[in-house]
Amino acid sequence: MVKTVTLSGFNRHMTSSKNRDTQIPVMRLKKHLTYRAEAHWDHKTGGIAQLEGFTQPFDTPVEHGGNETAPCPDQLFMASLAGCIMNTFGYYRTMLKVETIDLKVDVSSDIILTKTDGYRITNINIDMQVWSDEENEIMNQKCAERARDFCHITKSIEESIPIDVSIKVHVQ
Repeated sequence: MVKTVTLSGFNRHMTSSKNRDTQIPVMRLKKHLTYRAEAHWDHKTGGIAQLEGFTQPFDTPVEHGGNETAPCPDQLFMASLAGCIMNTFGYYRTMLKVETIDLKVDVSSDIILTKTDGYRITNINIDMQVWSDEENEIMNQKCAERARDFCHITKSIEESIPIDVSIKVHVQ
């Protein structure tokens, strides 16, 4: 038996069974979030950031006189964008009970040296690849589109830096 369930404007076909035909979990979203990071210099060419229970070292690339013993802040920024896209995808995947085989997010940026303002990020490219079975292909596509549209970090910077997001769903 196949029935159509409408979820947040999506149509989803579900096979009626005890495992799949359950209520969608409700995640309560806080209206306000605050995150802190405190960085301490390592007395060399980098430092260590304390991130509310996590420690993240960073360093300066060799081409800029650093030791490159850890990612530079630009790399960590790209990782934060990839993580935000992935976590947003995961949020919708969980809410919509979508089966996903795998997900890969590749983020790159172009940075130019200007004559007056130093280095500036001129654009960001985000490539999302999702692996899905045929039954979940459309919903995985929807989750990827929602990740593109609702990652709060990319939404916060998109007016300052052009962001190009490509999505490809591979069916296995």
